[in-house]
Amino acid sequence: MKCARYHETGSPDVIRYEDVPDPVPGPGELVLNVKAAALNRLDVFLRSGQATMPGFRLPHTGGFDIAGEIAAVGPDQDARRVGEAVVVKARVTGPQSKGRLDIIGTSRPGGFAEKVLVPAHQVTAKPAAYSFEEAAAFGCVYLTAYYGLIEHGRLQPGETVLVHAGGSGAGSSAIQVAKAVGARVITTVGSDEKARKAKEILKADHAVNYKNTDFAKAVQDLTKGRGVDVVFDPVWGTTAAATLDQIGFRGRWIVLGMVGGLQASIDVAKVMFKEITIRGIIEFYADDAQIDGAMRLAHAELVRPIVDKVWPLRELASAHRQMETGDFFGKIVVRP
Repeated sequence: MKCARYHETGSPDVIRYEDVPDPVPGPGELVLNVKAAALNRLDVFLRSGQATMPGFRLPHTGGFDIAGEIAAVGPDQDARRVGEAVVVKARVTGPQSKGRLDIIGTSRPGGFAEKVLVPAHQVTAKPAAYSFEEAAAFGCVYLTAYYGLIEHGRLQPGETVLVHAGGSGAGSSAIQVAKAVGARVITTVGSDEKARKAKEILKADHAVNYKNTDFAKAVQDLTKGRGVDVVFDPVWGTTAAATLDQIGFRGRWIVLGMVGGLQASIDVAKVMFKEITIRGIIEFYADDAQIDGAMRLAHAELVRPIVDKVWPLRELASAHRQMETGDFFGKIVVRP
């Protein structure tokens, strides 16, 4: 089969489109024909060498958000499942994980290939109303939004949430999840076009282009100085101090990324006197019940992934370049 993988870390040019043996399922395993796999920021960080993950090794085939059809089953699995349309739950749980953070696409070969080997208990039904591209685009970012806003942020109807990077995959999903709850959404984006899309497509109440508007002043004006109840923050770093000032009394600050930098300087007195909760999250720690909660949003069609562009597998390097530029709205998806 064909796959897109790299033998060393570096620029997108390290990605090779090459032949590898077809996977063969053993006991407790399935092989999927990959129909679509979504690109995530972690894929870029791993390829560039900016980050690593437990079990990561070279050569590496990334892609942990995968949708496809069951092509073959292990000897102990029901052969009638062949042809079933499924999505992959990326973090391997149970005895097969051997007690470590074991993720398809980081510690195991992922979905940037024509076929992928997965434990049988790691697949769930594809939402019937979604295309394969939309189903692949759902996984990581909508789980992150649900896990962050609902499970840890305890977002309630009528509350106000600030979503940073509303044009990103995580940001666009968070806007939709927050609106499904009945919250008011203020989002920051990097262009007037993204602001328009955030309001028209995602139904954000307010979208602020941080490149030509002081987002901190805008949030103060929009909340009449009260501040927001919840922040969904994939940025951190350079925006953290200004973000802290926009959080209201007993607000919840959900930190899920650091594209603005790993380090930030914030005033702890403001955290204390406003009794703010800062919660870092990793969506891969979500349990099956929480994953099922996120998936219910998809099956009920309360949210729908926004697919910016679909690249052919052989052009995965170009998909990485697009993500690095930030010139996209929603998700970037790859098809074999």
